[in-house]
Amino acid sequence: MSGMDPVNAGPVSYMFGVGRRAARRKETDMARVEIYSTMFCPFCYRAKQLLQAKGADFAEVDVTMSPGRRREMKERAAGQYSVPQIFIDDAHIGGCDDLYALEAAGKLDRLLNGAT
Repeated sequence: MSGMDPVNAGPVSYMFGVGRRAARRKETDMARVEIYSTMFCPFCYRAKQLLQAKGADFAEVDVTMSPGRRREMKERAAGQYSVPQIFIDDAHIGGCDDLYALEAAGKLDRLLNGAT
């Protein structure tokens, strides 16, 4: 794999994660990402796909069978009860559509890289 550009390694390499970590900045530079989700939520899946494509590590909190964790999510998300609810460095981003809107506006990479 020497000499291969990890960012442009191709779809097969990317699918199996080859080079993805090499393309990331140091982990300490990355923002802390948390996503509250449920098992069969298509919007949760899409949000996680985008975060993975960006090379972002994230902590997933499954609220499917945990009323206490859902209550925690609701409190942190200013009363929002739907999933996913996404936080970057403790700032509430919102749901899947909000995450994709940040991406479309060119703002997501900056947030994920710990810039304010």
